[in-house]
Amino acid sequence: MNEGSCIVVLARKRHEAAFINFKTERSRSMYRFAICDDDSQFASLLKEALITNLNRRNISFEILSFDSPSSLISRFEQGESFDLLFLDIVFQDTTGIQTARRLRSFRIDTDIIFLSSSSDYALESFDVSPLHYLIKSPKLEKLEEALDRFFDKHAEQNFYVKSREGILALPVSDILFFEIYGHDLSVHLTSGENHTFSGTLKKIEEDLPSSTFIRAHKSYLVNMAHIVKIARYQITLSTGQSVPISKKNYLSIMSAFVDYSTRSLEI
Repeated sequence: MNEGSCIVVLARKRHEAAFINFKTERSRSMYRFAICDDDSQFASLLKEALITNLNRRNISFEILSFDSPSSLISRFEQGESFDLLFLDIVFQDTTGIQTARRLRSFRIDTDIIFLSSSSDYALESFDVSPLHYLIKSPKLEKLEEALDRFFDKHAEQNFYVKSREGILALPVSDILFFEIYGHDLSVHLTSGENHTFSGTLKKIEEDLPSSTFIRAHKSYLVNMAHIVKIARYQITLSTGQSVPISKKNYLSIMSAFVDYSTRSLEI
């Protein structure tokens, strides 16, 4: 076993179909970061703080800065990609939230950390699934926490499924929801793929972290990281798909999601 890795096998019996494999090493060797802010002074401050932090983590990286959403979007349209985007909320002709909505409409799943001098837009920003909401300050006190969240998310964390196609390693962050139909379980992914395997939803629920996955209905287990809206009878996911909500569980689901949202947007 490589130094720095920790494997926790949660399914120990041969007939069990799935388990979680946690690895602490990073999922890639090179990361690309983008800063989009029309305040050049703050953008420079953030870039220097990023360089210091990433060097301390022994990260290989590239950082590009943009002074307008249009120049940023142009790069995406040219086929460039970034792992993490620091995006200001307020611009002269638009907002960072509108820019993020446009990026999401292109099905761009770059992680976004919003930048703002106040928390006024925090709740509104949640419908574009930001990774974090960072208050602008000279010392950038929460930058370390925001980067910890990013690297924790991108550490190897796979859900292993023994399906009809063989044994598959599925990134937990790519899982939208699990669905049970009869004796078959299906796992639905952000890519649009789904895989069927044998097992019980109860066992999957026990294996996965309750802080991220919630039982929305007797037939559905949902990854809260991909929830964008909860109505009385259904959950809407980041892909536009919907999942039904059990009436008796509605209040507990709302409470769990509020807790999750609060943790995600902690400022």
